[in-house]
Amino acid sequence: MVNTKLLEAVADIAYYAGAVKYTSGDSRLDASEFIYWAKEFENLNKKADWDQRYYILEIEEFAKAKIREVSRF
Repeated sequence: MVNTKLLEAVADIAYYAGAVKYTSGDSRLDASEFIYWAKEFENLNKKADWDQRYYILEIEEFAKAKIREVSRF
Protein backbone atom coordinates (compact mmCIF):
# COMPACT_ATOMS: atom_id res chain seq x y z
CA MET A 1 0.00 0.00 0.00
CA VAL A 2 1.38 3.38 -1.02
CA ASN A 3 1.49 6.10 1.63
CA THR A 4 0.59 9.08 -0.54
CA LYS A 5 0.77 11.53 2.38
CA LEU A 6 4.38 10.52 2.99
CA LEU A 7 5.24 10.75 -0.70
CA GLU A 8 3.68 14.21 -0.86
CA ALA A 9 5.72 15.31 2.15
CA VAL A 10 8.95 14.00 0.55
CA ALA A 11 8.14 15.84 -2.67
CA ASP A 12 7.32 19.08 -0.82
CA ILE A 13 10.52 18.94 1.23
CA ALA A 14 12.61 18.21 -1.87
CA TYR A 15 10.87 21.01 -3.76
CA TYR A 16 11.55 23.48 -0.95
CA ALA A 17 15.20 22.38 -0.71
CA GLY A 18 15.60 22.91 -4.44
CA ALA A 19 13.88 26.29 -4.30
CA VAL A 20 16.38 27.52 -1.71
CA LYS A 21 19.22 25.80 -3.60
CA TYR A 22 20.13 23.51 -0.70
CA THR A 23 22.42 20.55 -1.33
CA SER A 24 24.83 18.66 0.87
CA GLY A 25 26.83 17.76 -2.24
CA ASP A 26 25.64 14.14 -2.04
CA SER A 27 22.31 13.62 -3.78
CA ARG A 28 21.78 10.14 -2.28
CA LEU A 29 22.33 11.54 1.22
CA ASP A 30 19.92 14.36 0.47
CA ALA A 31 17.25 11.93 -0.75
CA SER A 32 17.65 9.80 2.37
CA GLU A 33 17.44 12.85 4.61
CA PHE A 34 14.31 14.15 2.86
CA ILE A 35 12.59 10.77 3.33
CA TYR A 36 13.56 10.71 7.02
CA TRP A 37 12.38 14.29 7.49
CA ALA A 38 9.08 13.55 5.77
CA LYS A 39 8.50 10.60 8.10
CA GLU A 40 9.27 12.82 11.08
CA PHE A 41 6.94 15.56 9.80
CA GLU A 42 4.12 13.07 9.25
CA ASN A 43 4.61 11.56 12.72
CA LEU A 44 4.56 14.99 14.34
CA ASN A 45 1.37 15.90 12.46
CA LYS A 46 -0.57 12.61 12.60
CA LYS A 47 -3.65 14.30 13.99
CA ALA A 48 -3.32 17.59 12.14
CA ASP A 49 -6.49 19.11 10.78
CA TRP A 50 -5.15 20.62 7.57
CA ASP A 51 -8.46 22.39 7.04
CA GLN A 52 -7.51 24.50 10.07
CA ARG A 53 -3.75 24.78 9.42
CA TYR A 54 -1.70 25.83 6.40
CA TYR A 55 0.17 22.70 5.28
CA ILE A 56 2.57 24.28 2.77
CA LEU A 57 3.73 26.96 5.20
CA GLU A 58 4.25 24.40 7.96
CA ILE A 59 6.18 21.89 5.86
CA GLU A 60 8.36 24.68 4.44
CA GLU A 61 9.13 25.93 7.97
CA PHE A 62 9.89 22.35 9.02
CA ALA A 63 12.22 21.84 6.03
CA LYS A 64 13.92 25.18 6.68
CA ALA A 65 14.62 24.17 10.29
CA LYS A 66 15.96 20.76 9.22
CA ILE A 67 18.24 22.32 6.61
CA ARG A 68 19.59 24.69 9.26
CA GLU A 69 20.24 21.71 11.56
CA VAL A 70 22.41 19.92 9.00
CA SER A 71 24.21 22.85 7.46
CA ARG A 72 25.27 26.42 7.80
CA PHE A 73 22.72 27.26 5.11
